[in-house]
Amino acid sequence: MMFFRTLATLLLWAAPVFAMLFASKQLMQFVQLSSYQATDFVRALQRLPHKSIWPGIMLTVAGIFLLLGFFALKAAPVLAFILSAILVVLLLVAGYAIGLMAYQKKKVKVPLVVTARVKRLYVFFALVGLLLCWLLWHLGAPFGVSALIPLLAPLWLLLAMYVSFPVEKVIQLVYRRDASNILNQYRASGLTVIGITGSYGKTTVKNILGAILSQQFPALSSPASFNTPLGLARVIREELGQQHRYFIAEMGARHPQDIRVLSRMIKPQMGLLVSIGPQHLQTLGNIDRVRDTKYELIKGLPADGFAVFNDDGKHVSECYQKTTLDKMLVGDPDSDLWAEEVRLSTDGSAFTLCLKDGTRQELSTRLSGEHNVRNILLAAAMALRCGVSLQQIARAMEEIQPVASRLQVSTHHKGYRVINNGFNSNPDSSRKALEVLSGFPGRLIVVTPGFIELGRQEARSNRRLGNDIAAVASIAILVGEKHTKPIREGLLESGMPSDNIHVFPSLQDANEFILETFGEGDVLLYENDLPDHYA
Repeated sequence: MMFFRTLATLLLWAAPVFAMLFASKQLMQFVQLSSYQATDFVRALQRLPHKSIWPGIMLTVAGIFLLLGFFALKAAPVLAFILSAILVVLLLVAGYAIGLMAYQKKKVKVPLVVTARVKRLYVFFALVGLLLCWLLWHLGAPFGVSALIPLLAPLWLLLAMYVSFPVEKVIQLVYRRDASNILNQYRASGLTVIGITGSYGKTTVKNILGAILSQQFPALSSPASFNTPLGLARVIREELGQQHRYFIAEMGARHPQDIRVLSRMIKPQMGLLVSIGPQHLQTLGNIDRVRDTKYELIKGLPADGFAVFNDDGKHVSECYQKTTLDKMLVGDPDSDLWAEEVRLSTDGSAFTLCLKDGTRQELSTRLSGEHNVRNILLAAAMALRCGVSLQQIARAMEEIQPVASRLQVSTHHKGYRVINNGFNSNPDSSRKALEVLSGFPGRLIVVTPGFIELGRQEARSNRRLGNDIAAVASIAILVGEKHTKPIREGLLESGMPSDNIHVFPSLQDANEFILETFGEGDVLLYENDLPDHYA
């Protein structure tokens, strides 16, 4: 009989911990969106304290009813166990319900993906909570005090991240080493690895290059934004095969060592530096650090490697000048490859691709914007080096489709046109998006929450964004009252009437206004879309 009473006591002590796991799905999503970086997770908690804290408060209130279990334990042992089990089930159900309220899958932009890493973190989260229960119990804490543990759920999850770090590091090293071995094996069969990096445009250039190379060779591009060590390792281990001649790896960087780590893992033979601009300054610090971080791709190429650079007249051009490898510069007529007779329209673009030796090729594409002409040139330069003909490049450009959420044009059923540039916006890419918008006839509207992760430059850049929007659009729809104050100031400063500036707390509210207000003849540019741990 003593067994039942002891088991009932253990259940009542541990129940708040397991209920906390159910209630913390929103927190786990924040961790995943923060790339499992503790500092980024803490920033998310600071930005959204109400979303971070209230599930734990509600669960603690529900857990206080566990104190009723104190009286249940005074009953006969078997009855005590039954009553305690009922209380535990009710608390778990409460935790699950609170978790559903906090994390509503229909409303999130990027849902939590329950990967193996997330499952492991849940295990460490549970172990931290159970260890707290054990400590409280052995320190003689009053019965039911474990109900207070969910109050500090963000802290316990953060502690679980630190505790699990060595394990995750070992797992990453194993995956990265396995991916590196696979690449080495396939290189012996003729595989060439091409690395692509840049502050913006790298995904588009990667997709264009993949489409061109696939005209002649079996080529694999890393999908979507799989641009981290684990993301690329997964692609290599699960999708790359001996039949592939080229593997095109997008290489992202939010921290100074990111590109160096990726280069050591995949050992690219060819590299393409698309752009260097003010992005992720909150973690990279300044534009010089961004430049040095991106240049790690070129530094990681072998002595017989090959590099393509975008002639931006600034940071990328500087990188080109100091590179001693075999290289090409793309952009202006005095470079190795450039465009002439550029014709831009709302349905795409056409131009003449020109080479230094006098060769010319007409190209047309559904991709809109002058910046995409430059993206095509960069991909074409690399493809020509790989042996693809100009005619194959032209054929690929006729077939390629716009990348999702990167100046993707569509028509809403109410008649207005939508330019979706919601992915990963920054000051340079936003100006290019506004150039595309300016080419459309009709009433022009910009929907934006502004820029993030620009550190000390953020307010100034958002104010400048307001200036740029006012020069092109007649109406601005701002998402997030506090964060968009500098944009509003820039809009008013540049002469946009206050009645034409609409501020909404969320994108959902903004979209409801858009549906009621706009129709045929209107063109809306969605410029950037904040992830859930910023919203």
